[in-house]
Amino acid sequence: MLTTLSLADARRMALAAQGFDRKRPRRATTRHLRDTIRQLGLLQIDCVNVVCAAHYMVPFSRLGPYDSAVFKKLVYGSGEFTEHWAHEISIIPTETWPLLRYRRETDLVRPWGFQKILEERAEYAAWVLDEIGRRGPLAADDLPLPDGTAGRIPGSWIGTVARGVLEAHFLRGTLAAAGRGADFSRQYDLAERLIPAEHRSSQPEHDECRRALLLQAARAHAVGTAKDLADYFRMPVGDAKPLLRELVESGELLEAQVEGWREIAYLHPRAKVPRRIEAAALLSPFDPLIWCRPRVKRLFGFDYRVEIFVPPEKREYGFYVLPFLMGEKLVARVDLKLDRANGRLLVLGKWFEGRKAAVVDAALSTELRMLEDWLLASPREGLGA
Repeated sequence: MLTTLSLADARRMALAAQGFDRKRPRRATTRHLRDTIRQLGLLQIDCVNVVCAAHYMVPFSRLGPYDSAVFKKLVYGSGEFTEHWAHEISIIPTETWPLLRYRRETDLVRPWGFQKILEERAEYAAWVLDEIGRRGPLAADDLPLPDGTAGRIPGSWIGTVARGVLEAHFLRGTLAAAGRGADFSRQYDLAERLIPAEHRSSQPEHDECRRALLLQAARAHAVGTAKDLADYFRMPVGDAKPLLRELVESGELLEAQVEGWREIAYLHPRAKVPRRIEAAALLSPFDPLIWCRPRVKRLFGFDYRVEIFVPPEKREYGFYVLPFLMGEKLVARVDLKLDRANGRLLVLGKWFEGRKAAVVDAALSTELRMLEDWLLASPREGLGA
């Protein structure tokens, strides 16, 4: 039996699932940050620091100003969270680590072709593990390059062979993230020192992992198509569809028809339907609410793309454009840049959707002032790593 939803209900449910159905706290605490990460299931890490790093901006959108030092201590000092390839590289609850076993066992070593280098440098790769075991957490710059190796891998984002080896061990689960340096570089340590034994010893079957992740995605969406839910943990939709059918058959998900959507959607049984949403928030381009651009179009009637890699002359809006959520709609977008040297958040461009530009502009100005105050009050390195 299909559950029928109006588009307005689906939109409010989606916003509630992402934490936009309640007022921001007067002062955001460790508990608020913990609850936000767990509700979302993950925070995508992104190093573009034009305004602030994405994994800091996402909690701000929901909680308002908070202490970045508290965030760092929670993520890297409590043992409750770790990093993993999830959507992209992401902060996840540590108990999610076993569910990504299938990624550790099946994903290709990055970048393309590095597996061959890894095999050729097997002795060096083993030495790296021994060195970290002896010295403790290390970043790529703390390691010498293997003999006969150039400084950087030509044309590769990964940089040096040392970093490539560390990333390969990280992907396979031998190493884990101990923290991030002031320059955003990951510090690696042995997974056995960071991931509790109960999680390292857990061996769920691949389909069991994927079903659990799809349920997490459904909780974070409230309602979504197969493509929506698969994208949350970067799962091939062909792998996701039969598992979603199993979750429907077991009663863990419901099938739904959303007004205006061509595809059948999947509804989490415990999804809330608020009567109204009263949010006001700027959204990072890497906010999970807007990861899946076709979903953004279906839910909000809002065309959005990140134009960071678009040549300047071909950009429609700007380099780092943040949508503005007001109530339950995306009503504007702004191209921002933090000028810390001069103590200003620069608005390079501003565009409104709909007719109530004056009302929207007033709410947007309030949000921009709050964001500017928070960014400038934070340590210089605090929101970039």
